[in-house]
Amino acid sequence: MPKSRRPLQHLRRAASPLVALLLSLLTIAPSASAAPGAGSRAAAPGRAAPVSPAARRHALGTLPAQGIFDSCALSTSLSVCEQDLTQMHQAGLQVVVMSAQWDTLSEISAYAAYAQSIGMSVMWELNDPGYWGGAWIGSSAATDWPAFSSACGCTDTTQVLDYMIRYLAALPATYGYYAADDWTLTPNQQQGLRQYVSEIQSVDPSHMVMVGSSQGDGTTYYSSGATMGNEIYPETTASLMPYGDNLATWDTVQQAVSQDQRAATRTGTASAFILQAFSFGDNLDDGEAVGVCTAAMTAAHCASLLQYPSQAVQLELRNQVLLNAHPKLILWYTFAQASQGGNWGALSNVVQAPYPTSAVVARAGQARHGRHAHRRRHRHRHHHLRHRHAHHRRAHRRHRSA
Repeated sequence: MPKSRRPLQHLRRAASPLVALLLSLLTIAPSASAAPGAGSRAAAPGRAAPVSPAARRHALGTLPAQGIFDSCALSTSLSVCEQDLTQMHQAGLQVVVMSAQWDTLSEISAYAAYAQSIGMSVMWELNDPGYWGGAWIGSSAATDWPAFSSACGCTDTTQVLDYMIRYLAALPATYGYYAADDWTLTPNQQQGLRQYVSEIQSVDPSHMVMVGSSQGDGTTYYSSGATMGNEIYPETTASLMPYGDNLATWDTVQQAVSQDQRAATRTGTASAFILQAFSFGDNLDDGEAVGVCTAAMTAAHCASLLQYPSQAVQLELRNQVLLNAHPKLILWYTFAQASQGGNWGALSNVVQAPYPTSAVVARAGQARHGRHAHRRRHRHRHHHLRHRHAHHRRAHRRHRSA
């Protein structure tokens, strides 16, 4: 984590009505997260279990770091990518997830230096399946990551990876590594994923290593030792507000967040979440995946049938994460759509909103009571949290030829 290198921007605080109760529990609560790569540590008999910084922030009602994915190409326009960073910083974001593939080392270094100068950190997106036994984006580590291969004078997979991690780790702006994404993973690659994550952590034990995971994956990839970036993308064709009219969906969100926090606590890793700042209609594949669009439709027609989450929905998503987990990091996907029109002002308001107030907590309690009655009347109904179709990121990743 970059905390050991440089402090993050001041995080906003707001008093929580649960502070007194939560603080009283901290001396007996199990550790919810550990340093990246570290395992769980059991407390000695008669001694209180250690409390993670994320758990303390949760108890004190303090916001975690927040960031966003950006697909800007450094080699095409470094200045545009730096403008994106400035816009993110002004919105209250602190971390950007950014690819380092195909770019020169000088471009990467310049981008990182600018990020640091304005108080931003960078999570470098790697996400090349060849590293854990899948198919390479191109044909090998050397061809997929030519700048690093050339700089180290090496072509061996492990040598290229190790050199890349050492180089990126030395950049003061580095927050961590987005090592893999759910659409590039299959369950039978778990051993290869563990080895890949372990290799990154052995070279750089100080920064976060994240793997993106959809709700459909459940806890499949927690065994990798990485921090899971748990995707929560519930909105498709209609708004999830008013809250009281969509209790079943919000209940599913709460259950998913709670499950992810329990899994992170059990494996001794930090929890992290990736929240929705896109519509499933931003590409035809996603529209088909949620059963709304057809292959015969135009992209524009498909997009018109699916909904981008409103400010109220995004705030509720963030608050549900804060109330049901104690994440180290919250990411939003994606800058490409979030930065359009009024979407950006709305997301900025959400990012900078204070910690959930007593009114939000009380409403959540009332909603739970209402849900129980709803379930008694409608036991035959089942609601599922939708997760993004695999092609979504495939359509937006920068798989450019060298």
